[in-house]
Amino acid sequence: YVLAGISRQTTIELAQELGIEVQEADIDLFDAYTADEAFVTSTSFCICPVSSFNGSPVGDASVPGPVTDRLTRAYSGLVGIDVAAQYLSRLD
Repeated sequence: YVLAGISRQTTIELAQELGIEVQEADIDLFDAYTADEAFVTSTSFCICPVSSFNGSPVGDASVPGPVTDRLTRAYSGLVGIDVAAQYLSRLD
């Protein structure tokens, strides 16, 4: 039940360009709890790293993880703005 949005599709295309394997599949709770890292895509966040799932850390809980960081940098390069800095500047 994932919206096939523009941010999601852009992230998939960037991953493929970077040689990052992309698999689309339904996941279960075990997959979420044992993931090395995770992120969500959305119009407002573009790519947003996830540090925990139901209170349990994802991987070592460092955000962004290396894959998420590569994708975020590529996304920023594509749109010509640091998307993470733009979002974080609103927290000040």
